[in-house]
Amino acid sequence: MPAGSDDNTVDHPGTGTDDDRRRRRAPGSLEGEILAVLHDSGTPLSPGEVRERLAARDDHELSYSAVVTTLSRLHAKGVVTRGRSGRAYRYAAPSDPSGLVAWRMSRLLDAEADHAPALTHFISGLSARDEELVRRLLLGDTTGDGTPEGGLRTGGPGAGG
Repeated sequence: MPAGSDDNTVDHPGTGTDDDRRRRRAPGSLEGEILAVLHDSGTPLSPGEVRERLAARDDHELSYSAVVTTLSRLHAKGVVTRGRSGRAYRYAAPSDPSGLVAWRMSRLLDAEADHAPALTHFISGLSARDEELVRRLLLGDTTGDGTPEGGLRTGGPGAGG
């Protein structure tokens, strides 16, 4: 596959042939890859273990410091948990896959100064079924099946802008 032909890499011209091109991940994609590794593991991992699993997934080895920095940032954002294991930390993704999707969506929305246009475009692109599901969830059906369970949060941090 040529460099830059998938969603996780960006072409950066080298000084010579195509073989000289460096491959870089798209902004934010490393966070998503690390979250997927942590979630798939089902158990807390050290930065070294995360690094090994990432290398096994895409055959591209990252520096240890890149993994530690990304894990530290995810922890500071409250996306992953960490606990001491000897002198090192072990990290875990406490959320299920839907929680990771919600976090990614929120992160994208937070990049926009005015949330209304982004949300308008998002909702207009939903299927009729998903639009109805959003309506029910906003009215208090947090199960999505018609059973009221207290409603969704409509204010506070991260609730929109």
